[in-house]
Amino acid sequence: MLSRPSWQIDECPSWCTGEHREGDHPDDRVHRGVPTTVPVVARRTSFVAAGIRRDTDATEFEVALSRVDGEPETWLYVGAGPAAAIDVSGESGERLVRAMNDVLRSR
Repeated sequence: MLSRPSWQIDECPSWCTGEHREGDHPDDRVHRGVPTTVPVVARRTSFVAAGIRRDTDATEFEVALSRVDGEPETWLYVGAGPAAAIDVSGESGERLVRAMNDVLRSR
């Protein structure tokens, strides 16, 4: 087991699988959980000239927990990299799941 770096403020949460090292860049001092990969078909909408373009892609989204060391809030990450991702609070994630289930049951 690695020793705890001097910069680490919080004990790792039970779900943290990150390896924290003394030389970690300050932006990388984050507790991270194991991501779950979900295959999805995603649609991207963009404006081209005077119209709207809609493209669909088969891709994978990751879903995982993260928390910046020293901060109180745990975040739920959903996305396919920085350009196509959101981080929401745990409570917001629970509300989104309920709303998505309700919407999907109504179709």
